[in-house]
Amino acid sequence: MSLASFVFSRTAGMVFPRYRTLDQWSKVYCQIVDGLPVTEKTKQNRKCSLSHVLSGLGEHRIISAIRPHDVSALIVRIHKEHPPLSKRVLIETKAVFNSALEYGWIDRNPAMQVKAQQVTVQRNRLTLEQWQAIHAHAEADMPPWVARMLVLALVTGQRRSDVVKMRFADVWDDHLHVVQAKTGAKLALPLALRLDAIGVSLGEAIEACRTYAVGEEYLLRKHNGKRLGDASLSARFEEAREASVPMCETGSPVSLHEIRSLSERLHRAKGLNTMILLGHKSQDMTDLYNDDRGLSSGSWKTLELCAAPLLQ
Repeated sequence: MSLASFVFSRTAGMVFPRYRTLDQWSKVYCQIVDGLPVTEKTKQNRKCSLSHVLSGLGEHRIISAIRPHDVSALIVRIHKEHPPLSKRVLIETKAVFNSALEYGWIDRNPAMQVKAQQVTVQRNRLTLEQWQAIHAHAEADMPPWVARMLVLALVTGQRRSDVVKMRFADVWDDHLHVVQAKTGAKLALPLALRLDAIGVSLGEAIEACRTYAVGEEYLLRKHNGKRLGDASLSARFEEAREASVPMCETGSPVSLHEIRSLSERLHRAKGLNTMILLGHKSQDMTDLYNDDRGLSSGSWKTLELCAAPLLQ
């Protein structure tokens, strides 16, 4: 930012918001985000995207001087290195300037007509056979919590952030109660929930977590009883995967999150309402294994077991 532009933004900008900088607007925008009825994790993610907007467009740029080609060039640059990130940053950029438009800082949104770059998803799905190989390796050669984590994730279909914080105190009225960290959705999963593909019920999976280590709070815990970190689950999964599953010829290696997709497919084949199991808003989201938006916090949604499989 030149000295002349700096002086201009500090003089004319005191009277006319359109002559203030993107950085000045970002401070107002962060207050707007903080006031949104979303989870803290969502707020952190949005502020992370905002940081890319500031560094990519120039935090000291006069906000009204930013043009569509500036935004487009930013998205193209990010897409070359991190395609999925470019889409998130574009969404946030549009929101940043929409809010500035509403507050009278600009007359038009320079990001509105910018289109997202095409993203090709190449993530491989996890098969039951791969899960079984990974589980067998974990059971034989890894800390005891790893195999139990794999079973809990597959039987419940929950995300890493929810599996890691499951407690024995969350079990009452013959259900395991889960408040999803990402969405706030409240689920009551019956202990009788059974995954025939591995011959384990939720109740049995929980019982297997009682005596393998000291401590009586968390289902998954270190040998000293302390809670595990989220990253530990992914790291151990990747370690077991590398030791037991052949390298993929195409696409990216399966991630821990893919157990959620496998769980949905196995349970759906038995006629279970997997939309409730996964905590999704709609069946379309379950069909796509995609739940990026938060759910409203309401009453517990109790999962009912199906007596018979769905007709094909």
